[in-house]
Amino acid sequence: MMTRESERESVGPAPGSVEFALAGADPVRARVGIASRSVPGKWNEDRVGVACPAADELASHGLAIAIADGVGGDGSGGQAAALAVNAVLRDYYATAASWTPAKALDRVLRSCNDWLWAQNARRRDADGALTTLSVLILRSDHYYLAHVGDTRVYVRRDDALKQLTTDHCWPRHDLRHVPKRALGLDTHLVVDFADGPCRSGDRFLLATDGVWEVLGDDALARVLLECGEPQGVADVLVSQSLDRQSRYMGRNDASVACVALGP
Repeated sequence: MMTRESERESVGPAPGSVEFALAGADPVRARVGIASRSVPGKWNEDRVGVACPAADELASHGLAIAIADGVGGDGSGGQAAALAVNAVLRDYYATAASWTPAKALDRVLRSCNDWLWAQNARRRDADGALTTLSVLILRSDHYYLAHVGDTRVYVRRDDALKQLTTDHCWPRHDLRHVPKRALGLDTHLVVDFADGPCRSGDRFLLATDGVWEVLGDDALARVLLECGEPQGVADVLVSQSLDRQSRYMGRNDASVACVALGP
């Protein structure tokens, strides 16, 4: 099992586009582009990655893409985000092939949450290491989602952009970046699960709040329409977010994964 991740900006640029064949009644190919950057002088506490499964793993478990936004004042948020993304991209494929994606992801995420909660309990004098997480699984002709926090997953289909996740954040303006739900926040983890059909022509977008909140849905839809390849979508959205933040003194990390399904 191999994975591709976009880590801290100092590690280097995000990897180029990767491509997979998804089996099904009407086989399609999935092309994936990812990008993640931070504003100058700040550690990137986002993580985004795509698994590179072997052919048998792709057939049994599908293709996994994950995005996370770490929360922690001492850099521990980035570690929590990396743990969550790595857990999905690796441990998910060790679960039983007979399990549904929801059951498998539930087991993986609960284990990850238990570990983060235990670590936070030992560090009472430090900020807790928390992370949001959104996971997209593409298997055969269906998608499956697992979601905690305020990272988002969208799908663009028939020229319409639809948000597939619900934000778990406080409604107050001064608490809008404080998640109601996150890995490591509580002993009892509540995860949103969803699934549905997918087809050739669909484009899925996973984004942290440094992208969707800074740019807005109209800009996301426009870039998805105008940019051809998924890597181009990811690069443009991250660049536009950081450019906008530089003019308004924003401090959010910006991360995107884009998946295009086609023949």
